[in-house]
Amino acid sequence: MQHRPLHEIVSENLKRFTEEKGIPLATVADRAGLGRRAFFEVLAGDVEGDLDWLNKVAEAIGVDTAELVEDPNPPRQTDA
Repeated sequence: MQHRPLHEIVSENLKRFTEEKGIPLATVADRAGLGRRAFFEVLAGDVEGDLDWLNKVAEAIGVDTAELVEDPNPPRQTDA
């Protein structure tokens, strides 16, 4: 079973939540007090975010931090 990189999961969840709430990603960065460039570098996987980053982003969009890291499409187990 292969796991997806965490930045992919966070990025996917963040995009889904912001679309549902009608919040542009740049606005999330601003609300979270994060530089936009660094914010998007984390989403792209170019820079690693940390728990503080996750907490700020979750608070900025009004969700629990755990919701950002939960894989909406977990890999399926195959019988080997």
